[in-house]
Amino acid sequence: MFKMGLLTSSAMTAVTLLLSGAPTGAYAQTGMQVTGEDSNACFLRTYLNFLVSSYYADDSGSSYSYAWHHVAVGITGHGQTVSRIRVMEAQSTSASRSNFTVGIYSNTASGFPGNAIAVGKGKIGRSCGSVKVSIPRTKLKRNQKYWIEEQTSIPKNCSQQSSFCHSLAGVYWQTDPKSRRKVYVQTYYHYIGPTGSNSSSTSPWTKQTQGPFFRLK
Repeated sequence: MFKMGLLTSSAMTAVTLLLSGAPTGAYAQTGMQVTGEDSNACFLRTYLNFLVSSYYADDSGSSYSYAWHHVAVGITGHGQTVSRIRVMEAQSTSASRSNFTVGIYSNTASGFPGNAIAVGKGKIGRSCGSVKVSIPRTKLKRNQKYWIEEQTSIPKNCSQQSSFCHSLAGVYWQTDPKSRRKVYVQTYYHYIGPTGSNSSSTSPWTKQTQGPFFRLK
């Protein structure tokens, strides 16, 4: 009973953390460079940034919860070929992992992010900084809409010896005050209880008031 309560409490805490992140396919091999910023600049940037995160908790396999918070921004192709995305990142202080993915995604008929086209893996340390992530060479068709999306991921299993374990991966995609593009965020939550109870929810992509820093090359 105690473990069950702990799992439920942790799950709700994770959902609260994920929801508080608003302002605030092919995989490439990891190819990144990080340039750190001083702590004051890191604080000022993170205060206005977008949380990208994922959470998993498992109670001996009898019940578990999983949640994520994705962030995306729309772009228009100009016929250029790109092979790298540079973003500004900061690690969430409550996270145990700071790995993330960023890549180019298709646009769906409803006008929101679709399938992954070219995605690369990155990581940020304790300080804020610029992360250069390599992606497979991709030509962006002229006047066609795409999305640049960030995600984090964690294994849906536990290697700890205790009967209860949880993991949170989180980074902050830093804002660009000069950007005219606006970020969209989406949150997902799923819980399965020991009695077979099952609940899940996915929020719609929701437009924010600011845009993130990124550069394509």
